[in-house]
Amino acid sequence: MSPYRIFFVYRIHDLNYLHVHGMEMGSKKLFTVLIYSPNDSIDLSVQTSHLPADLLSVLEEEKTRINQGYYDLAQWEYQSYNEQLH
Repeated sequence: MSPYRIFFVYRIHDLNYLHVHGMEMGSKKLFTVLIYSPNDSIDLSVQTSHLPADLLSVLEEEKTRINQGYYDLAQWEYQSYNEQLH
């Protein structure tokens, strides 16, 4: 299991950036990172040197899905604990 999990992404088209929201699974801490994304294609070489290597690996692995809108907030579906039981 990956040490980081992406929950959702929302884009700021006018500024060519997106916010990636997720959780560091070991400590159960939420994170938000700002990623440069010109033309809806994330560029992990810009201002990411401060991010943990494991998180950068996850972002690189999920880059295609992020670019295609798989994690976009508009695609996110809320499920409560009770809904999952039935």
